[in-house]
Amino acid sequence: MKSTASLFSPRFWFRAPVRRVLARQLYFTGLESLLLVLLIGVALGAITVSQLHDKFGQSGAETLRLLAQLLLSELAPLLTALILIARSSSAMASELAAMRVNNEIWMLTQFGVNPVHYLFLPRITGMLLASIFLAVYLALAALLTAALLTSGPNALNELYLLGDALPVADALSGLVKTALFGVVIAAIACRAGFRAGHAMTDIPRAASNAVVSSLLVVFVLDALWGLL
Repeated sequence: MKSTASLFSPRFWFRAPVRRVLARQLYFTGLESLLLVLLIGVALGAITVSQLHDKFGQSGAETLRLLAQLLLSELAPLLTALILIARSSSAMASELAAMRVNNEIWMLTQFGVNPVHYLFLPRITGMLLASIFLAVYLALAALLTAALLTSGPNALNELYLLGDALPVADALSGLVKTALFGVVIAAIACRAGFRAGHAMTDIPRAASNAVVSSLLVVFVLDALWGLL
């Protein structure tokens, strides 16, 4: 489909090439990163309890509340973004750079296929969805670990009470921030891969540019988000 409006049609997203790229991106970026994210979440919850609850005598409820606020506002979006940059950004840029080196992108244009529609949008969408998915699981793993260490058998009840106490706007703000990071990281990786030259040495260069640029932009956006 050549029109912009067609991108919002279900027919576009159910086309075999688009569906295949989107599913592969979700699997690589989301499912294959899940174990790493859960481990980081568990470690984060344990470290928070050790630093706040044990050393400073914070109550269990206060420790969970502070951890939840940090996760929603900063830790979950930023840590998820760093994981995506380390695992997926370089891989995405390398894949697209290799396609450019092998003239695959040029062949697509010769057949009338828009590379933006069939190469970039499914990857950006997959990264966006995976970033939200991973950030939620990282936050849940950290909070559940902290609740178990501070409250033991009453962990689930503490989390239930915490959910009632936290503003919904904070959770939505954290998800929007996470989604923004995911889109930006994917867009930078696609741009780095698409702008690669036609030499094999341009492939690792594109991956490196994607990682460095993504790190810089994410931290700048994070700082601006905090100021605003």
